[in-house]
Amino acid sequence: MKNIFIILVSFLALSACVSNDTVQTVEIRDFDLNCDQLKYELTQLGVKFEEAEGDSGLTTKNVALGIFFWPGIIVNERQAGRNEDSINKRIEHLNGLYIDKCVGQSVD
Repeated sequence: MKNIFIILVSFLALSACVSNDTVQTVEIRDFDLNCDQLKYELTQLGVKFEEAEGDSGLTTKNVALGIFFWPGIIVNERQAGRNEDSINKRIEHLNGLYIDKCVGQSVD
């Protein structure tokens, strides 16, 4: 019975961790994207940022980790912060490309 409890607690602790969803700031194909593709990419990054933002703070994952393995909260918060930072950097990069390519462009 004790082994089952240990396995259950271990599984819960591991499943409560924030995944590494960092994104690459610059991709080779970025410079070939047209205005519509850049808008789409920025929209998708907005959704991804909201998801990453939802992984930080008072979440069920952090509460579970706080009960069973409190250092996991620190790890989760750091990873969630890394995920958000990488998405922000990519958004800044794509915004710069969008401004260079699309702002001031006449619509036909």
